[in-house]
Amino acid sequence: MIFLILACSSDPKDNNFVDESSTTYYQDIAPILASNCVSCHRDEGTAPFPLDNYDLAKTFGTLIEASVINRSMPPFHVDNSGECQTFKHSLWLTDSEVTLISDWVAADYPEGNIQDITLPTFEQEAFNTTHSVTFEPYEASFANSPDDYRCFIVDPQVTSLSYLTGFEVLPSNRDIAHHMILYAPTNASALSQAYAKDEADPGPGYSCFGDPGVENRMIAPWAPGSDQWFYPQGTGVVMEENQILILQMHYSNASEDPLDSTTVNLNIQPEIGQELYTEFFVHSDIEIPPSNPEHTEIVNKKIVNFSGYNGPLELRAMGPHMHKLGIAGSAKLIREDGTEICLMDVPAYDFNWQRVYTYTEPILLQPNDRMEIECVFDSSSTNNTTYWGDGTNDEMCLMTVFATLPE
Repeated sequence: MIFLILACSSDPKDNNFVDESSTTYYQDIAPILASNCVSCHRDEGTAPFPLDNYDLAKTFGTLIEASVINRSMPPFHVDNSGECQTFKHSLWLTDSEVTLISDWVAADYPEGNIQDITLPTFEQEAFNTTHSVTFEPYEASFANSPDDYRCFIVDPQVTSLSYLTGFEVLPSNRDIAHHMILYAPTNASALSQAYAKDEADPGPGYSCFGDPGVENRMIAPWAPGSDQWFYPQGTGVVMEENQILILQMHYSNASEDPLDSTTVNLNIQPEIGQELYTEFFVHSDIEIPPSNPEHTEIVNKKIVNFSGYNGPLELRAMGPHMHKLGIAGSAKLIREDGTEICLMDVPAYDFNWQRVYTYTEPILLQPNDRMEIECVFDSSSTNNTTYWGDGTNDEMCLMTVFATLPE
């Protein structure tokens, strides 16, 4: 357990001492920041500044307030209020917590009665590693952009059909490691294309803004805040014999040191209770007019038409994917009898914080049910119509779906 101890000021300000009904840093705000923000916003964290003491929280108070009101921070952008499902591993602040932060800022940052702040431990249990992948040190390039996306072809040495149940991501340079995604090329042609991209691009790996640029299935997403990520208990994603993977790193220009070599430890088991299937629900026929701050694209399809399986499934996790113009995404289930169920609402999508969200309880999908997805784009910065594509100036509208067969 880590304790943050602040010494008392010899000349406390008048607003340090307030009546018990006031919102104060030590009594109200510090616990919120400790539980939801300090895992990244600390000296050893990946955020650009710490928020683990009163002076720093006060300095960034208005930024904190704006970020929690628009739900850009903490970086858990799916609505977890309960109005549209609930999700595990949530950093979602309650409305009352957001109100406390706003009240504290409006009251000119009362400090309250100074006391020790107990922070959660940031150390995790030793990961049970069965396989591991890494790449030779790569020097991220920020000459033309504050972000660098790089794909590395890696071999986890999988000798037989097995299942990925969890993973641990260990960047050597946490200051610039923004997110990691492991992809599996879906066929020999896709793998050959990836090797060709690697050969054509000097240095380790190849440039891959947005995605690997080849047909793939996404098997392992990670963003800072927790090194370890586990699939729902008893499930796993299939790993073919001699499976080759593409390890994508997103680097942000947050340090003078651009060098990194990330290691991803894997827990791969020969058998699991339920195979976790991954699929993309894709709306590729998009047409986004220029200079439109809120253009919406909607599509719905029968479950069987995108899953390829003519039977019931249980939806376990899902996450939206768009490019730079994407600002919001949602999904609903339309039962065969017309009943509608909200599946996911991401009112403030952020390309830099793409996540897959795991449901607290699985949702039954029948083959003739329809899933409808909605993607919202802000094309204010464009002068031409934007269509589906892999390029930086193209767009996408899809949901990454994780499902199992019912037990």
